[in-house]
Amino acid sequence: MVRQLAPSETGLPIEIYAFTNDVKWTVYETIQADIFDHLFAVAPEFGIQLFQNPSGSDLKSLRMNQEGI
Repeated sequence: MVRQLAPSETGLPIEIYAFTNDVKWTVYETIQADIFDHLFAVAPEFGIQLFQNPSGSDLKSLRMNQEGI
């Protein structure tokens, strides 16, 4: 199930709900990862750009990579 949230300055946020009939957590995580891998792969086919706000640790990691640390 997919819900559109209120638009923001960075685009149109969506929530994705996934349900499985398997109770094993690792199976659910694998299915969830497959869903997102598919979304990332097909988004350009629809002219969609994906965006996620980076966190402080993401920015720190980028800076360290650029500085060769």
